[in-house]
Amino acid sequence: MKNRGIYQKKSLKKGFTLIEVILVVAIIAVISTIAVPQVGKYLNKANRSRIIGAISELNNSSTSWSIDHGGDSPKNLQEILTEHGNLEKLGIGMTATGNFKVGNIKGVIIYDKGEIYGKVDSDSKAFPGEEIRK
Repeated sequence: MKNRGIYQKKSLKKGFTLIEVILVVAIIAVISTIAVPQVGKYLNKANRSRIIGAISELNNSSTSWSIDHGGDSPKNLQEILTEHGNLEKLGIGMTATGNFKVGNIKGVIIYDKGEIYGKVDSDSKAFPGEEIRK
């Protein structure tokens, strides 16, 4: 009979106490409140880099258009977009009108005096009102 009591006590001591579980959950909560906002910042920076890459690619299309047309500059953004062809390949959700949205960044691609750049909308969640250039 004494042997049964010893085995029962050992089996009851396996596992974690409620305090230990609460402590681990609290530590995870503190770490996540620090880490989650940082992840959002890095995603916004990555999306901004995608826009810079798309602008660079459109500038290359503009140069290609100029070469094909005897050195003349394109008259408007539509000619550059036609030269580029597949807007989905840019990876910024760009429409034929030049509007784009990628993550928390939305704005418009502008072609002015031979230069292509992005203008982020003032109501955008990230980089509001900023001009993004190559």
